[in-house]
Amino acid sequence: MPATISKPIQQRFQSLRDDWKSKTRHLSNTGQISLVFSYQSIIGMGPAAVPLILAELQQEPDHWFWALEAITAENPVREEDAGNMQASTEAWLQWGRENGFLER
Repeated sequence: MPATISKPIQQRFQSLRDDWKSKTRHLSNTGQISLVFSYQSIIGMGPAAVPLILAELQQEPDHWFWALEAITAENPVREEDAGNMQASTEAWLQWGRENGFLER
C-alpha cells in the first residue's frame, strides 16, 4: 500500500473492499457490482482511494474501472478495449504510473 495514505484510510478502504467483494462474488453484471453500497462508499472516499484501487488492480484485475473513472473523471481505456478486463487493467495501471500513483 502507498506509504502516504494514512492507516485509517487504508483500513476503511480494506473494510469496504472486503465487504464489496463478499457481496458481489456471485454477480456478473457490472452495473449491479458497481451499485453495492460499499463500492459507492469507496468512490465517496475520493482521490485518497485511487492509489489503493490501483494497488488492488496490480494484485488482481477486478471491476474497479467504474470507481476510478468516477473519482478521476478520466478513462484511459481505448474504446475497442471496453469490456476487456486485462486490457482495461493495463490501461489503468499505465495511467497510474504516468500520473504518479504507481512506480514506473
